[in-house]
Amino acid sequence: MCVPSDHFGLTCVRDVSPDEVLARLSVTDQAPYPLYTPGEAVRRLGFGHENPAARVCQAGQWTFLLDVDAHGLLLQTPVLTRLSVGTEAVSVWNVMDGTTRIGHARGGELLASYDAWRFEPPEGADPSFLNRALTDAGFFLDENWESGEWEPSGAALLLLEREFGLTLSPGTVESPLPTVSLNDLRG
Repeated sequence: MCVPSDHFGLTCVRDVSPDEVLARLSVTDQAPYPLYTPGEAVRRLGFGHENPAARVCQAGQWTFLLDVDAHGLLLQTPVLTRLSVGTEAVSVWNVMDGTTRIGHARGGELLASYDAWRFEPPEGADPSFLNRALTDAGFFLDENWESGEWEPSGAALLLLEREFGLTLSPGTVESPLPTVSLNDLRG
């Protein structure tokens, strides 16, 4: 997956068009959406907590929402469950201090959430899938956490590729993509 390893937010919704995803986020009034590269988006919109925004694209059966700067708003349970109504959504958020969080929702219900900072198994209505996927990615192996080479952010992205079939090319990530403000999600 082509995102910075030290800070990112990535949310994906299966079998729902980008237009429908944006409607579920209640941001369609911002159309026509400006097209920004990652650098342009940060320069024009600022950093995540100042003006949270996302760039949107589609690859295969998934619509991707790429945080302009890792703000984590799309990982919030009410947002992730709204995105998952009638489908499935998964979100990974990583900030520079090493906190990696993952959420998985289906059919409007949060199945599992995981916070690597807490060192506890996933919680939710049905965490078994995410628990197995995290285990397979090395999250619960003491030797990984003690290793200076293993990073939860990289393992989380690997989990997205392996378990959900999510892939996004570097060319797509670096290209100008429709960009929306998510200020209304800050609540």
